[in-house]
Amino acid sequence: MRDGYHDDDEVQRRAYDGRLMRRLLAYVRPYRKMLIAAVLLLLLAALVGNVTPWLNMRAIDACINNPDRAAARSAGGEGGTSPASALWHELAEADKERLLGIVGLIAALMLIEAVVRYLQMTIVAYVGQKTMFEMRMGIFAHLQRMSLRFLDKNPVGRLMTRVTNDVEKIQSTIVTGMVEVVSDLFTIVVICGFMFWVNWRLAAIVLSTIPFVVLTSFIFRKYARISYLEIRKKVAKLNAYMQESVSGMRVIQIFGREDDVFEAFRARNAEHRDEWFRQVRNYAVYFPVIDFLGTLSLALIILYHGSTILGLQENAAREIQIGMFFAYVQWAERLFGPIRALADRYNLLLEAMASSERIFELLDTPEEIQNRPDAVVPERLAGRVEFRDVWFAYEQERWVLKGIDLDIAPGERVAIVGHTGAGKTSLINLLSRFYDVQQGAVRIDGVDVRDYDKDALRKRIGVVLQDVFLFSGTVEHNIRLGNEELTEEEITRCAAYVNALGFIERLPGGFQYDVGERGCNLSTGQRQLLAFARALAHDPQILVLDEATSSVDTASEALIQDAIIKLMQGRTSIVIAHRLSTVQHADRIIVMHHGEIRESGTHQELLARRGLYYRLYQLQYKDQISVA
Repeated sequence: MRDGYHDDDEVQRRAYDGRLMRRLLAYVRPYRKMLIAAVLLLLLAALVGNVTPWLNMRAIDACINNPDRAAARSAGGEGGTSPASALWHELAEADKERLLGIVGLIAALMLIEAVVRYLQMTIVAYVGQKTMFEMRMGIFAHLQRMSLRFLDKNPVGRLMTRVTNDVEKIQSTIVTGMVEVVSDLFTIVVICGFMFWVNWRLAAIVLSTIPFVVLTSFIFRKYARISYLEIRKKVAKLNAYMQESVSGMRVIQIFGREDDVFEAFRARNAEHRDEWFRQVRNYAVYFPVIDFLGTLSLALIILYHGSTILGLQENAAREIQIGMFFAYVQWAERLFGPIRALADRYNLLLEAMASSERIFELLDTPEEIQNRPDAVVPERLAGRVEFRDVWFAYEQERWVLKGIDLDIAPGERVAIVGHTGAGKTSLINLLSRFYDVQQGAVRIDGVDVRDYDKDALRKRIGVVLQDVFLFSGTVEHNIRLGNEELTEEEITRCAAYVNALGFIERLPGGFQYDVGERGCNLSTGQRQLLAFARALAHDPQILVLDEATSSVDTASEALIQDAIIKLMQGRTSIVIAHRLSTVQHADRIIVMHHGEIRESGTHQELLARRGLYYRLYQLQYKDQISVA
């Protein structure tokens, strides 16, 4: 069992790409006014939030520790009736009023900041979700237009990653991250502005450790990114192995390989665990270093301020106060958060670039099957089908169909038989225009299928596959398949016509019964009958049955055969089958071998020729059906 993951699903080390960023911002452009409002709110929040330390400084130095009141107290003014005492009381009352005013202003600013940040977060979340919604809808719509050839080459899990993880990463980085980067930068500018405005010496002391913070962040980013890439690879291997093991559990148990598979899974799980430990060690070193540098900055402030107050610096400015010390402690604490966040957001930006490149690579993949500008939209089809010298290959020059010439008259019932790989299903893929021919032409009612509007064409061709796909939901939902014009009476009538009503009525809830994922709550025969009811409900003019009875029991086959006969009435019908007993009553049987039509005729005519059909018949049914 191999490690089935794709290297291009990993986050690669990509530089900032302006072209990709412009395409990403195109999704945000319709909401640019809201984003501008969010940025302005963040700027307001940063300004309001960082005024508080300055107000605290004023409260302490100008009110609580007022030097004029201290001088009046020294003159004996705290008690008694002297002029100094009157001055002290007057100053004390004034300081109380100012202190209450400052406290009230701080409380009001905190409330304003909370409201502003709430509004900003709401706006950013709204824009982010709208952007993510539009991007996902665009990717999903593009996937719906892609050909089966594209889907064959791209695993489902890989495409789901584009729609889910990659889009979410872009949303969190480009929308939320872009706004927060602006906020972080403005916060740094505001804090530095306040610090230099109040005291440039203390500001220089606080910023003295910043170069070491930048150097540490750069080194951490390098090693953390390497470890992150390895974690993603280990997760991809682990998930791929887990998915493959669970999907193939029946085979694993049949051959008794549980222990070997368990050990292989344990080894991959251990690799992932060890890589995570490596990443944890990176963070365990980085954050303490940043905290140490932040604490060192505070220690330098304390050293400078304390030595100044103690008179150890004779020429130092004596006007430095205790409140100023507390203000710089607060500003220093607020400064290191945005700096550390900017280092992390740079990593996220590079990851978003990788995700956006994968998404745009998908969106830029051209539609292989496209409508022509003057595409024909038929009201109904008569049902005449023609294959004219058709050559087709899934891979270049490896021809699956070779010079096919075939005419099917309106209302004719044609069966196509042959060994596996003979090209039977490829004919149906070309008829429904899931693929286009390399040479020749496929025509319906004399019009090349490439000239039809592909959606209108497919609506008029009913296809029932061997492996019936049912969607999660009710029986009614799977018959209706989004067609709200169908009434409940029409759905019931279709189910009864193809012999499905009997088992549906026995289900708990009847037509409202939940069939489960891919119809897991129903048997193979029941799923097949529901597929017939679905096809009949959409009234196709051309009916295609691809191995419709190959995996059902005898009892179910009898019901299905009766449903098939009813379903084919009045329609051009093409039946692909391995069981020759199911095609004996066809108007014509086409025998294919290695991509070519080898024989054509009725059941009895082909048996009489004793050719390829006769050999197929002998291999399958010589012990079951007598040759008549």
